[in-house]
Amino acid sequence: MSMKKHLLLCLLTCFVLSAIVQAQKAYTLKFNPPEGSRYGVALASQTKMIQNVMDQNMEMNMDYNLHNTYRISTEGNNKKLTLVYDKLDMNMQVMGQQVKMSSDDTDTSNELSAAFKALKGQSLSLLIDEYGKVLKIEGAREMLEKIEGAAQQKEAMKGVVGEDALKNMIEQSFGFYPKSPVKTGESWTTEMSLKQPYTIAGSATYTLVKVEGNKAFIDFTGKMATDSSSSMVTNGIEVGFAIEGAFSGSTEVDIDTGMPLKSFIQQKMKGNIEAGGQKIPMAVTSDITMTTVKKP
Repeated sequence: MSMKKHLLLCLLTCFVLSAIVQAQKAYTLKFNPPEGSRYGVALASQTKMIQNVMDQNMEMNMDYNLHNTYRISTEGNNKKLTLVYDKLDMNMQVMGQQVKMSSDDTDTSNELSAAFKALKGQSLSLLIDEYGKVLKIEGAREMLEKIEGAAQQKEAMKGVVGEDALKNMIEQSFGFYPKSPVKTGESWTTEMSLKQPYTIAGSATYTLVKVEGNKAFIDFTGKMATDSSSSMVTNGIEVGFAIEGAFSGSTEVDIDTGMPLKSFIQQKMKGNIEAGGQKIPMAVTSDITMTTVKKP
């Protein structure tokens, strides 16, 4: 055998052995960003909702962009995440009408942007365990109290910075960690319960698709649904929800810190809203992307 062929065979053997070792290696994925680290996080959501009211379809489209800074500190076995609101934008189109809100809006006559402006630069903190579960939230109520405007506007802002909304956002971002080390090709399941403001519960199955360097690539699918008692009271009227759906997506994770670097999720929900004896069919689709960059 010539020296060139021998070298090629050695390289091929090393490559095959390396792939086998990587497939057999188990990876530990936990929420473990280092003390003092800072991250810039951009979340973009596009949502389309169609409701059928009296045999007429009503369509609403909403684009939502949120830019935050995460500052990390350690408290015992958990991590304290201080969230700073850097920028918030929302663009809604409902029945031919367009509504824009922005924390950077220079139009002082746009009262709808006032709440976003009040949030810019404000911070709150969340205590998170190694599995991405929120243990405690501090500062959310105080932040909402700083928002001026009508009570209805303040209530709407709870869907952005209320404790339930924050818990949903963080656990949807970080609640994927397995309870034990996983190998390439292995899957695990997590349970979830979200309040928005009704309760919707479900489960997700995650699969470690591949590992490249220090990055883990994970795909996931899941289902969720409200229970028969899901309801809320608004303006003195009880509103019931019977909604179910599915979601899927992918995330790219830094193995050392557990921080998701790039994530994408698509949700499709359908069901009925019942109020005052009237049943309103609805369908919702959402595309959500999140990117994270380490700051100096």
